[in-house]
Amino acid sequence: MVRNTEILDIVPLLDDPDQYVRDALFRQLKNMGRPAIEELEGICRDESEAKYPGVGDMLSALREELKFDALKAWIENTQDDLMTGLCLIQDLLSNDVDQQVLQGVLMDHVNEIVVELNDDQTFMEKVKLYNHVFFHRLHYKTVDPMFSDPGKTFFHRALKNKEGSPVIIGIIYLLVAYHAGISVRGRVFKGGFLPAVTDTSGNVLFYVNVYKNGLLFPHNELKSFLSDMNLQIPSESFREARSEDLAQIYAETLYYSFSATEESPDNRIVSKLEKIMEMFGKDHSLLIEIDEEDE
Repeated sequence: MVRNTEILDIVPLLDDPDQYVRDALFRQLKNMGRPAIEELEGICRDESEAKYPGVGDMLSALREELKFDALKAWIENTQDDLMTGLCLIQDLLSNDVDQQVLQGVLMDHVNEIVVELNDDQTFMEKVKLYNHVFFHRLHYKTVDPMFSDPGKTFFHRALKNKEGSPVIIGIIYLLVAYHAGISVRGRVFKGGFLPAVTDTSGNVLFYVNVYKNGLLFPHNELKSFLSDMNLQIPSESFREARSEDLAQIYAETLYYSFSATEESPDNRIVSKLEKIMEMFGKDHSLLIEIDEEDE
């Protein structure tokens, strides 16, 4: 097989102990794009890994950079496709995400709900039916604590296991509702988000408490709900959630979880999450003042 001579000249330099040299080579290979990755993959297949140990490390770095590029492109044009954004973030952290499989799980949930719907039902009857199916037939449940086990927030695990931190269960709840055509949308605020039942004009009729199997409560009880969560947030600050808002909240939740874990933080994951949050280019959503007594 004919090899790219420019890359062949680079390969021996990938083991250079000088980080400055390796960084320069990384930029050069990145500018070549996917052909450079395919060339290095061919070298790994055809040559002994012990001969060029730096190739494997460079391949990992280039593949990861492509994932960051894909996430950046999604943020710039989400097309209201929350599933893809969540998978892109998750795959950067755990490298074990199969979006096609997860899409199948999601659509199985959606079909479980859609077969129960009919035109004679009011939209509130559909919401109540959805809550029954989601929490009592599919058996989705929230689990705490979020900070002692950050993996409980991982999207792919929560979707498959039907349990996870309140944040990710709330996001999955919105995702399934959206694809099933249920009138539930997210409302974000400084500190997080809540699912909300909306009318045809987008006005909030009820909020949804995923902690309590989809308990509906009216807008005038919102202040009490936030107070129970030790949050002092003006209810008028709520606005409709976009796909990028929910993806950002997902990343921030994982960041705070991994940073505050009872074990030693995984600095590699924390560093990735910091980079991901910067890519959204907006203020953090989860800046919550927590009293020391509540900690």
